[in-house]
Amino acid sequence: MNRNEEFTALLAQLDAQGVPAALDGSVERAARRARRHSRRRDWGAALASLGGMAAAFALMVNLSVPFAMACKRVPFLKDLAAAVALSPSLKAAVENDYIQYVGQEQTANGVTMKLEYLILDQMQVNFFYTLSGGDFDHYLLSADLSGPDGEGLHGYGLTSGTARPGEMADFNANFNEGYQAPERFQVRCQVEGIQDFAESAEAPVEGHTGDPQPEGARNIVAEFTFDLTLDPRLTAPGETLELNKWVEVDSQRLCLETLEINPTHARLKVSFDPDNTAWCKGLQFYLTDAKGSRYEDGSRSGSSGILISTGGDEENGQVYYYLESPYFSGKGPYTLHIMGANWLDKGKEWVKFDLETGDAENLPEGFRFVEAQREGENVRLTVAVPDVGQSGFNWDYRDPEGTEYRLNEGSYYSRKLEDGTTVKCDEFVLPDYPFSTVEMKLSYTRMAELDRPIEVELK
Repeated sequence: MNRNEEFTALLAQLDAQGVPAALDGSVERAARRARRHSRRRDWGAALASLGGMAAAFALMVNLSVPFAMACKRVPFLKDLAAAVALSPSLKAAVENDYIQYVGQEQTANGVTMKLEYLILDQMQVNFFYTLSGGDFDHYLLSADLSGPDGEGLHGYGLTSGTARPGEMADFNANFNEGYQAPERFQVRCQVEGIQDFAESAEAPVEGHTGDPQPEGARNIVAEFTFDLTLDPRLTAPGETLELNKWVEVDSQRLCLETLEINPTHARLKVSFDPDNTAWCKGLQFYLTDAKGSRYEDGSRSGSSGILISTGGDEENGQVYYYLESPYFSGKGPYTLHIMGANWLDKGKEWVKFDLETGDAENLPEGFRFVEAQREGENVRLTVAVPDVGQSGFNWDYRDPEGTEYRLNEGSYYSRKLEDGTTVKCDEFVLPDYPFSTVEMKLSYTRMAELDRPIEVELK
């Protein structure tokens, strides 16, 4: 749908429902300003035509979040503005017209999914949607991408979460270095219905890397496939600063390689000295620009509240740290402020769990083995982890025979234990697992907070 078609749809809704008081007379005022401007330049054609008003209205919709928020009778605009309100990068993208309207709707088994908007750049696509129908309290959406003819796509990670009926939610696809968002693709969505949501501990958050997910015992109530073509004006390359600066953090050496600044997010590429005694698994930092504006670490995926913090290139020993983007408002030179790091000590990467006795070997301080339950041929493993905003495990596991596996999905959520304490938990389902012990690979073993931040100027 192009901008004129979008205007026509909006105008029809306004005609049917009435114009909000905040917008009363706004189009007429814009048209009068346009007529005055045209007379000053001696243009013969008046801009008070329907086409002129359509352009003025579409411009205000696309460039002004306050205007969108005033459109209380146009729900999807209001909901989009609310969905990105807590995400500085996505909010800035909306304010600068980095939006693609989709407006596709499908219904299956009584459940309707509307894919409303995309906020995107070359390396990230944020999908905004609503779900309704089926008499569920919540929905859990999982998705994967494929080529325009259904062929598999590689080099991306996808994060999704829960949605309330009729409320705008989102999911997010990030593309690795060497890959980018394709011009045309399909997004395939599976929707799980959740009832009595308020009685559960908390809905899990999913993440996967584009691999097919096992069905298990999930209550899949609907599946949808949307064909999408991205607006090429939104997928131009961002700015990349070549850094190549070495810095020492907590006696470990790391190299700041590049800072990639995209419209929806930024990425800091870091590599490490192979002689380090620990792997860096998390970096606490923020960025400031020449004006003193601050950009926090992590890229928030809109309404879901999911914070995307890192991505990795294990083959080349590199990590990408996500952060808010200074693309629209920032001005260099930039300064990186490093406040601490999470470390995975070499030689202590694996924890062994006894699924029958409840014992654990090599469990770091702050971790707690909660329970292991057999569900048919599967095992559900739950571990309490420190509340640092990330999973304590990286989803690799191995059996007693040394065979290694990779989980496709898991949960990281708050849970109230029998002793009354509320903790963050990692929960994983080991499919078709007959053994009594399992080893899980840790994401980190310890955290270091620096007494004084390390400041590095990035040019």
